[in-house]
Amino acid sequence: MPRSYEPKRPPMDACPVEHVVALVGGKWKARALYLLSLRPFAFAALRRELGAVSQQVLSTQLKAMQRDGLVGTVAGQDARFVLYVATPKGCALVNVLMPVAEWGTAELRARGEDWQPPLAPLTPTPPSVS
Repeated sequence: MPRSYEPKRPPMDACPVEHVVALVGGKWKARALYLLSLRPFAFAALRRELGAVSQQVLSTQLKAMQRDGLVGTVAGQDARFVLYVATPKGCALVNVLMPVAEWGTAELRARGEDWQPPLAPLTPTPPSVS
């Protein structure tokens, strides 16, 4: 007697929380986006500020955030360099994530881990973000 299989279920509707997690998922995206919401950074300076991120990983994640409209570039003082900066959309996301960061800070402290709470992000208005 042949076995009866259930048809695959249709995919669930899009979940807004999963969408946000996908935008900032990964070890460095949320940290980089937060820093870029404070001020523009050249690639090397951002990499230094983040710490142990590799050049390839940071480059890939910046490109993904640019594709998603969270990060843009502006011309630096030296024409050979571009500066990365959070777009208004990226800054809005950082502001939404700040309560999550506060909750996470309390959780880390409850576990006995020392953590410096993040400063409130600025809302930069770059001349032209591309």
